[in-house]
Amino acid sequence: MIRGNDMNFKIILVDDHHIVRQGLRFLVDTVQDFKIIADFSSGKQLLNYLSENEKPDIVLLDLVMPEMNGIEVTEIMKKRYPNVKILVLTSFLDEEHVISALDKGADGYEIKDVEPEALIETIRAVLNGEKRIHPKVQTILSESAQKPHRENKLSKRELEVLGEMVKGKTNKEIAETLFVSEKTIKTHVSHILNKLKVSDRTQAAVYAMEHQLIN
Repeated sequence: MIRGNDMNFKIILVDDHHIVRQGLRFLVDTVQDFKIIADFSSGKQLLNYLSENEKPDIVLLDLVMPEMNGIEVTEIMKKRYPNVKILVLTSFLDEEHVISALDKGADGYEIKDVEPEALIETIRAVLNGEKRIHPKVQTILSESAQKPHRENKLSKRELEVLGEMVKGKTNKEIAETLFVSEKTIKTHVSHILNKLKVSDRTQAAVYAMEHQLIN
């Protein structure tokens, strides 16, 4: 665990809503060994600051912000400053945000309507190396893990074929696009339908769009 020279845990707040940062600052200031060293309204400001200043022990990070979202910030932070803990603090509970943030290395995922005492406890747990995830988020993770595309991951080639299927292309057209035989495409399509547990190409395309499998 990283400690500041003054034995305080150093914290940075990143949220594009001033009133949220103000409220968090008020709360964190009540904790004797916590110290907020900076707060920012965007991830870009955070990264600019860290390039020239001291590193915090933990960043409390919103996800939806201008210029650069929290998922992008998390990815960059974990590459540049792997020892800095990232606690996502957001109002978003959908699968896309949850999975993306955790996949990029977030150390915790908390929601903004959490009780103050619980938030302090979560911050402390993450600082101690625990992975802390709000119960509602844990439910989303459990449900997501049971979805066909999570249980049976599509290969890179299968995702390419699926992308062409979403465009409404025939097997022959996909084969021409990907420079393979039509027979090969038929095999890929069969595997895709089986993995996604759907019965036809239309259902596969709808599933892909609903679950954002295609960029």
